Amino acid sequence: MKVALITAAGRGIGAGVAQELHQRGYQLGLLSPSEAATRLGEELGGIGIQGSVLEPKDLSSLVDEALARWGRIDAVVNHTGHPPKGDLLEIPAEDWQRGHDMVL
Repeated sequence: MKVALITAAGRGIGAGVAQELHQRGYQLGLLSPSEAATRLGEELGGIGIQGSVLEPKDLSSLVDEALARWGRIDAVVNHTGHPPKGDLLEIPAEDWQRGHDMVL
């Protein structure tokens, strides 16, 4: 048994990665700002948490629940990424920092 945690897993590429890893036998812990990760996690027999990668408590909940349930984490797919939008030289520093924080 292998365990993977996936962020932005509620729809699109993140949900597709979750479905593929599930087919390969992984147990899954999913995180998404929408309830879609909760539903998909339940559908795939894993964990789904509605939350944000910008909230340390949400990330801790995902890790803690996975470790409590399976005792291990073998892979992390940090699919989250929302770069700042706008003209390069006009993007506020706060927006750059938020984009940076989201992917690290």
